[in-house]
Amino acid sequence: METSAAMAFDETEWVLADAPFAKDLDVDWVVTDGDEGAVSGVFFHPSTAGRRRICLSYAPFGRLLPALPDPSLSFLPPAAYARSSSRGLLLLRGPWSTYYVCNPATAECRRIPLPPRPHQFNAVPALALVVRPDDPAQFYVVCGLAVGDNGYRFETFSSASGVWKASIVASSVDSIVPGSGVSAAGVAYWRTSAPSVLAYDPATEKARVIRPPPGCAEAGALWQLGEAGGEGGLCCTCVTRAEVLVYCLRESDEWTVLGSFPLAIVGGDDAVEWDNGDPIACKETPRPLRFESTNLEVVLWVDGRVLAVDLETRRVRQLRFDGPTPSQEEDYVSYIGTVPRVTPVASS
Repeated sequence: METSAAMAFDETEWVLADAPFAKDLDVDWVVTDGDEGAVSGVFFHPSTAGRRRICLSYAPFGRLLPALPDPSLSFLPPAAYARSSSRGLLLLRGPWSTYYVCNPATAECRRIPLPPRPHQFNAVPALALVVRPDDPAQFYVVCGLAVGDNGYRFETFSSASGVWKASIVASSVDSIVPGSGVSAAGVAYWRTSAPSVLAYDPATEKARVIRPPPGCAEAGALWQLGEAGGEGGLCCTCVTRAEVLVYCLRESDEWTVLGSFPLAIVGGDDAVEWDNGDPIACKETPRPLRFESTNLEVVLWVDGRVLAVDLETRRVRQLRFDGPTPSQEEDYVSYIGTVPRVTPVASS
């Protein structure tokens, strides 16, 4: 297999990293089925003919079959949408203000109590599932509800107490970007239209606004939040026309670069020539997706394919769809398969 200055994602030219002959190849990027801690796959709702279907689907990364006891997801409630994932648990939202927390790896699903006041189904709240770092079986469901034109009220459900609790109002906050909610180290985060990052800690009931990493506010830049690396802190993928940068948020709310790799937009008037390095070649600027991995791994939509890219090992894994590839406009929820049971919700 020959390599070139720009490595394009051509499936016929890749080999599995654990193949017997892989260690003898002089290559810069290889594909793999992943390892423990890597992102397992994504949940999504495929749309057909411009209409969104209710049926939830799952697609794994790599060449292996879905490592789920029930790949058909028959244990999940009907008419429920995947909204967030954290440490192997999945948050679903159904009609009539119903919320479910599930573990697809154990085929368990539990409905949590209804919130004190209904959440309008046509006004989707900013949602994030937050698994407690000290106890992976305990969790918070955090709902950010718009208050006026520049504020949010937080309603939080705790699996430990079994009750909902209304908290502070975060004022002077720009609108939250739909489908941007993630959690890291016990805190919920969302992107805002400013752009900025809104953080809410359900344990301390405190909110704060954080500046995004350098470059995210530049024209044409695309960015997304997630969790990557062994430290378990908030990370951000920022994609420009020249490179993909992965940042990590430190305690002082300062961003540091964890890793990067160059891009080469090829074809037509957008062709880019590189003097050195090994950029990934693509026809359009990749779109970053929400991600979660204990490796330094990010998830990207690249020219019609969803890829998990590990910046440390330089391994690339492609999402395997059972059927037509959904569009890049789908709301993909990254998922890590774990086996801890979903703790029964405490009685209120």
